[in-house]
Amino acid sequence: MTDAVQKDRSGWFVVLGLLLVMAVCHGIITSALPTLDKALLAELGISRADLKLRESIFLLASGCSGLAIGFLTQYLQPRTIVLSGLALLSATLAAYGKATTIGQIYGLYVLLGMCYASSHVVIVVLMVRHCLAARQALAIAVALSGTSLGSAIFPNLTVAVLQEFDWRFVLLMLAILPIAILPVAAALLPRRMVVAAQAGITDAAGTLKSRPSISAVVLLLAAIFGIFFSSTAILLNLFLHLQDIGLSQAAAAGGLSAVFFVGLVGKVLVGAAAERWGVYPVWTSQQLILLCGAGLLAAAQPRLAIPGLLLLGLGWAGCYVLTQVVIAEVFGGANLGKVAGGFIVFEAISSGSGVWTAAALFDAYGSYRFAFELCCALLTMAIVATWLFRRQSAGLASLAQSA
Repeated sequence: MTDAVQKDRSGWFVVLGLLLVMAVCHGIITSALPTLDKALLAELGISRADLKLRESIFLLASGCSGLAIGFLTQYLQPRTIVLSGLALLSATLAAYGKATTIGQIYGLYVLLGMCYASSHVVIVVLMVRHCLAARQALAIAVALSGTSLGSAIFPNLTVAVLQEFDWRFVLLMLAILPIAILPVAAALLPRRMVVAAQAGITDAAGTLKSRPSISAVVLLLAAIFGIFFSSTAILLNLFLHLQDIGLSQAAAAGGLSAVFFVGLVGKVLVGAAAERWGVYPVWTSQQLILLCGAGLLAAAQPRLAIPGLLLLGLGWAGCYVLTQVVIAEVFGGANLGKVAGGFIVFEAISSGSGVWTAAALFDAYGSYRFAFELCCALLTMAIVATWLFRRQSAGLASLAQSA
């Protein structure tokens, strides 16, 4: 008992380190860089679909990198991957500040995808499962809230600096941050931990009897597709959408920060709620909240923007965290790193197609309304798929217990 308590205490320092890394790495990539969109559109003279294709490239690159990292964790220490990602992020941002064509930016977003994956779900899940014996859902939620923390801070900060300097200088300033936190991350993250294959051996046998059926996996994939396509399509076009409906650049940045601030609090609360009431009921409720937020934003009315943003932030936070928890629970075992990596690729494809589709629909119709209505339809599909998946999983669990 004493060893378990000591393990959990030291494990929370690891969670703190992961939170810090994700706040800087994910916050810069997902929230600071989109605030430069107006400047890039003006300087490069390209369409929104062309610009947003970089996010699709980024998401696909991060997904493929996540899959590769799932395999690499069987041979490399996760700490090494995280620290290498921070160094690469700094170099990539510095190079971004010197880019002159959209083609160069596309190439840099491949590298940004690798940086993002270096501290993404695969690393978080493996470190948490290794370093904590209890309250793992809450720990995963706290670590993943780093993305929301950084995303709540960086939009307003970047817009404020952008008013005084050009976008290239802003990128050079952002490039300093990953190197600045690297020593702190190195001190907090574990130097040695059991590789993924060994870490999962002890619980691999317990998962064999309850392995999901093909139909259950299809339902899970349908739910994940609806969630990630819709939420990312809205989030990564949100800064432009808020300005389209009449908000100033500063107000749009504030709205973006509000989404992620609510997400920051929501991720922790959702993790605690999942520990109390179970993962699936909370996961479904978060999808309903996300649908309501998407519906309000689809109305494209300034007076509905604030409640829509708050619901979007809360719903996306819970959906994102609990999707990873569901994957870890359903497929936990010796190959968790590989399986999680595979799901990250699927999430990336879903997200990337959503971002580009929303921008392309804007170019076609001059409004995000049709894109956001499509997102609402897909979220409805996700809720139905989640309900059916939950029923199948419950039936499979009952059969496993009676066997």
